[in-house]
Amino acid sequence: MSKPMFFYAGVYDDASDAEADLDAIKSLNKSKAIGSYDSEIILKEPDGNIKVTKTEKPAEHGAWVGAAAGAGVALLFPPALPVVVAGGAGAGVGAWFGHLAHGTSRKEAKRIGAMLNEGDSAVVVVGIDNDAEQVEKAATRARDHVLNRAVGDWDDAEQDALEAIKQDEVHSAV
Repeated sequence: MSKPMFFYAGVYDDASDAEADLDAIKSLNKSKAIGSYDSEIILKEPDGNIKVTKTEKPAEHGAWVGAAAGAGVALLFPPALPVVVAGGAGAGVGAWFGHLAHGTSRKEAKRIGAMLNEGDSAVVVVGIDNDAEQVEKAATRARDHVLNRAVGDWDDAEQDALEAIKQDEVHSAV
């Protein structure tokens, strides 16, 4: 059965607001109101660099956790890709990135990335599409946000990520 994904990015003037919204999303998962998702909070530093400050991984499968939202960050801020890969399941990020990029135009990704000013924070969430509205409603503190739906299939992306991680392990062992 296909599980279309959603991609959410909310922009915040204050990091504590981003934390509060992510806590609200996490509460939805704890209460079983939403299913698997992956998220990160990022900060655009004064020098323009992107820093991942928090990763939430309440997904059902553990081998790729952090890769889905990391791919979302890399989609919005391509210069952040080395940071995201170094901080997560590197090989799996590329697999998730391909699925998210397929459903998000480069123009749209640039527009979303441009919403984040120096000193701002953002919450990036990737999850299963039928949870999209609940995540959007829970993120009440965002100054601006974007919600893209049907950006790929969760199960396919996860399978591709797991395969990429497995292949990376095989190549690393050689």
